[in-house]
Amino acid sequence: MEDKIQLIRKIAPDLTEEMIKRYRVLKTVRLLQPCGRRMVVLALGMTERTVRSEIERFSVQKLVQVSKTGMTVTEEGIEVLDGLDKIFSVMTGLSVLEEKLAKLLGVKRVLIAQGDADCSERSRKEMGQLAMRHLLEKTNDKSCIAITGGTAMEDLVLATPEMTKPMAKMIVPARGSIGRKMELQADTLAVKLAEKLQSEYRLLHLPDNLSETALEEMKKQPEIFETIQEMDKANILLLGVGNALDMAEKRRLDEEVKAYLAQNDAIAEACGYYFNRSGEVLYRTRSIAIDFNEIKKMDEVIVVAGGEKKAESILAVCQSIPSGVFVTDEGAALKMINLLEA
Repeated sequence: MEDKIQLIRKIAPDLTEEMIKRYRVLKTVRLLQPCGRRMVVLALGMTERTVRSEIERFSVQKLVQVSKTGMTVTEEGIEVLDGLDKIFSVMTGLSVLEEKLAKLLGVKRVLIAQGDADCSERSRKEMGQLAMRHLLEKTNDKSCIAITGGTAMEDLVLATPEMTKPMAKMIVPARGSIGRKMELQADTLAVKLAEKLQSEYRLLHLPDNLSETALEEMKKQPEIFETIQEMDKANILLLGVGNALDMAEKRRLDEEVKAYLAQNDAIAEACGYYFNRSGEVLYRTRSIAIDFNEIKKMDEVIVVAGGEKKAESILAVCQSIPSGVFVTDEGAALKMINLLEA
């Protein structure tokens, strides 16, 4: 397919660029909907005149519906986007970038969203959609899915459609709850994902950094014990990646631990594990969570993290998950390639 697209580019370069432009406008409306034209203009950096012209065309074609609450993509528009995704991945060069990065990282697969999540909500939401689609390809009514917390996981859950039949058997949090934002905690996201996938779920109401005695006592509680048993059955893991020192602050680790992490060049955090640039585990929080040493046994590990600022963190974590599928964006992907080829 790539060779054919190159032939089209040669004979009609203006046409292919026009197609890419229209595809990006329609896809951005879907990612941000319901939205106004101004949001699309800011997300894409196009002129308002260009966006208005394309929206009017899509409206006539019944691909976009415009109302007082904002623009939304119709069912027909969604079919068009889904049908063209692979073609435009090749046309925009993302498929080449995905293959190159997967080879450099030594991982199973890489999926890349356009833009940089550090400065683009559109990129964040596209990562969520890419991760969601891959999840739906891999899950079935016998699957047990474990999910971590954070904004990347929230975007995945928000992108997941309401299913009419069970798409997984069980959804569990991959770790205890942390932070003050309930909507970003693993427990909360597990419930929301279970509702959308028509699945059962279990909860794990446990903070980080309990004493060893308190942690062992909590494990004996029937509800906690049942959740731990279900976590041990998880065959799909949805994993977010954070900056080590930022996450240490959010989790309110002891000053002594934070100093240790800083002195030892901690760069990444995932599921309570803190990694240095070489991918070595420096520290693990005292909490109930998916054991990183066991994830190699899982059928699928989907890691979602983007933004140029997280490039080094993703590189550190990927060394522990060679069989993982990494969903990221252009900002992080290009930075990782530069670091790996330097």
